[in-house]
Amino acid sequence: CLASGQIMISTVGDADGNGGKSGFILLDGEDFSIKGNWEEGDKVAPFGYDFWYQPRHNVMVSSEWGAPRAWKGGFKLEDVKAGHYGSTIHVWNWRERTLRQSINLGAEGMIPLEVRFLHDPSATEGFVGCALSSTVFRFFRKPDGTWDAEKVIAIPPKTVEGWALPEMPGLITDILVSLDDRYLYF
Repeated sequence: CLASGQIMISTVGDADGNGGKSGFILLDGEDFSIKGNWEEGDKVAPFGYDFWYQPRHNVMVSSEWGAPRAWKGGFKLEDVKAGHYGSTIHVWNWRERTLRQSINLGAEGMIPLEVRFLHDPSATEGFVGCALSSTVFRFFRKPDGTWDAEKVIAIPPKTVEGWALPEMPGLITDILVSLDDRYLYF
């Protein structure tokens, strides 16, 4: 929910289930009618999933899952290799509703899902959990105003049989920052 009373929902791909275009839909907070897209301009993220905004700092950070066409049929390693899953977080200008910067987390940041800023409204940092890589990245604003990310947690995989890979990642699918910003749970 936004301060305006509208509801914002992240989309994960285009109408045909492809990646390449995601965005944010605005709904009226009373009758749930579609008001339109939140984002402005032609620059969009290829995949969508979660987002968290800090209006005090004029920023929103969003994450990527993958093309609906890929995950609807079940996980296949060839879809990862073909680029149908994301590895990037996106930094948006909150007031202008435009994509400002994209940060590719690389092979150690495959399928970044849950985005969490610290609760302190003056903080300019947060975390994103990356499911397939079993990692957590800290994202932060640098002194020059651009944003960056660094890997801060890596969970080792387990050897398994009967899965798509010989080793199964920890599959971090959710993260939570304690209200006092001292602990990160996953």
